[in-house]
Amino acid sequence: MPPKDNLYLPKYIQNVPWYFKTGGKDSTDDLSHHRKDPAQAPIDHSVPQAGIGIQDEFDTVNGHEIRKDGDYSTKRDRWHGTTLGDWDEILAQWSTIKRSIQKPEDANDSDDTDYELELQELGLEKKDLHIHLKEDPLEKSIRDRRDVPAYILAINANEGGKIRLGKDSTAALINLDSEFVKESKDVKELRQMQKFAWDQNRQYEERKQKELYQKQLDSLHDPYAEVDDTVPVDLGLSVEASPTLMMLKNRQNEAEKKRVMEKKKNSLLDRYG
Repeated sequence: MPPKDNLYLPKYIQNVPWYFKTGGKDSTDDLSHHRKDPAQAPIDHSVPQAGIGIQDEFDTVNGHEIRKDGDYSTKRDRWHGTTLGDWDEILAQWSTIKRSIQKPEDANDSDDTDYELELQELGLEKKDLHIHLKEDPLEKSIRDRRDVPAYILAINANEGGKIRLGKDSTAALINLDSEFVKESKDVKELRQMQKFAWDQNRQYEERKQKELYQKQLDSLHDPYAEVDDTVPVDLGLSVEASPTLMMLKNRQNEAEKKRVMEKKKNSLLDRYG
């Protein structure tokens, strides 16, 4: 004989659901909880049911009845047999659910009486003070990628090794009209120094090329002589390699040009008055 309890049957099959009622009335069947009115008699949906039908509304104009032509929602509700009372019931259910979700205000408010009186004098309420606040739960944990702290900007700026949190190091760097970075006062000197370095390096390469060509001519008398055909690089003529040295050479060159111009100017003044 097999055991009374079959161990292979799941528990949800062995246990009887709560809506399976035995010994009840005919109106209280197993599916009564699905109906809007549980006390209503079971409905056999295989049998056609007669509804309220499409009830048109008419207006009387000059003794003639003219049917009202409502909007799309009115026609849809009339076609499906939905009345305004059904929508009122749904709205009442929504209101009940909304009231149950809303938490009651805390009666033990920590605000003192003076604070409440001050709000009344200003004509404000507590809800007015939190209109422009973001209630995003992720706002405190997520930070903007372009949000750089002030002390980082102060470290990268030329502040003489001092960190000034109250000073914006990016101020006066960008032209607000065109949104381009402004040129500093050293840009003109840097461009002039770069041009001077290029001219000096070009003259140096031309001179070395002449010396190399002369060595190649001299080597024609001695075929076994080795001639190095590479032009050596002078790092002293490069702004990237020796910026300080090139800056000093440029200043000396500008001072020499200025001295020559002053000498020429004085000679012209002495000659022609």
